[in-house]
Amino acid sequence: MKGFSYSVCPICGSFTVSSSPIAASCCGQPLAGLEMVEAPDGMISFHHDDEGIVASIDHPMTKDEYISFIALESWDGIVVRKLYPEWNEDVHLPGFRGRLIWAMNDGRVFCRKV
Repeated sequence: MKGFSYSVCPICGSFTVSSSPIAASCCGQPLAGLEMVEAPDGMISFHHDDEGIVASIDHPMTKDEYISFIALESWDGIVVRKLYPEWNEDVHLPGFRGRLIWAMNDGRVFCRKV
C-alpha cells in the first residue's frame, strides 16, 4: 500500500494519517497535507533486530523542537508511534522493510527507505 497522507495540527500537535487526501480540521484550523523530503543524515538511525526495526533518535527532543511521530509504511499497512518532548528512547516498529516517516512538531516531514 502506498500514498499515505499525513497532517499535523499546528496548535495541539495531533496528527492524522489517511490512505488518501482528506479534508480535516483540528482546533478550528483546517489541516493541510504535509510534504515529505528525503531525510538528512543524523536525525534517526535504525537497525534490525529479531522483531523488526529499531529506530534510534539522534535528535534533541526539546520542548521547542521534537519528533512528533514516527511511522513505518510497508506494502500492507502502516505502524505509527507517537513521540513526546524530552523522550529520547529507541522506537521498536514491527516489520523489516518499507519507508520510515517522521514528522517534526514544526511541520517538517522526513522519509527514508529501510
